[in-house]
Amino acid sequence: MTRLSQAVRRSAYEFARWAREERLARRVELHPDPGFILGMQKSGTSAVAGLLSLRTGIPIAIDLAREWRRCTVVRASRSDRAFARYVRRNQVDFARRLVKEPGLTFVHDRLAARWPDARSLLVVRDPVATIRSIVERLGIPGDAEARAVDMLGEVPQAWRAVLDNRWLGVRSEHYIDQLAERWCIAARMAIEEQDRRMTIRYEDFVVDKVRVLDRIAEHFELPVVAEIDAFLDVPFQPPGRRREPELVFGSNLARIVRITTPIARRLGYQT
Repeated sequence: MTRLSQAVRRSAYEFARWAREERLARRVELHPDPGFILGMQKSGTSAVAGLLSLRTGIPIAIDLAREWRRCTVVRASRSDRAFARYVRRNQVDFARRLVKEPGLTFVHDRLAARWPDARSLLVVRDPVATIRSIVERLGIPGDAEARAVDMLGEVPQAWRAVLDNRWLGVRSEHYIDQLAERWCIAARMAIEEQDRRMTIRYEDFVVDKVRVLDRIAEHFELPVVAEIDAFLDVPFQPPGRRREPELVFGSNLARIVRITTPIARRLGYQT
């Protein structure tokens, strides 16, 4: 099979998938009162959402499926009209009672404008552990001296808005600085008080998962319907290598500590 014929078949498949998704989106309605599980990527949101779904029997949209193939959150951040298009594009997932999508953390103002009474959960995790998980997930070095824009070609399209945070107003060009500043943006939300937002630390969740899940279920006004002891240690994301931070980051570890320490300490982390 020639490259041209492969490209034609791939294009035909992608068009057919797009058409199926558009037909399905027209058949479902947005949930009138969804809840949102937010937090920086690799902060533990998938584990929390997966176990919460099992505990409550409520299907949860775990990440917006179409965003993994082509991320449009940067465009959605620019205006309420652009965010409305983003919601329509992902209407199948926004039809669920709960939506877990880390990308929504960074457009929370648009989210609040669209659903002003929505309840949300924010998951925070130690900044060094979070950024280590990201670089390991992406297969990029943690100790490089590089600009974020120069590394974009090495990561999937869906992750480029995570690595390059100029769209969030981050000025530093170094990729580790960018990730550290991104962590701070999400963590500041944990410090801000909001009546309909609950915050948990991932580390506290790991210590007593069932107790924390029951608190989350109460926050979202969901029933507790199932025992989940058999699932508590099931990974919901591929496990990382969990190497010592000094081995992963080298001198870049000091960048993370310098940028995140003021906020991390307020959340009980000793970086």
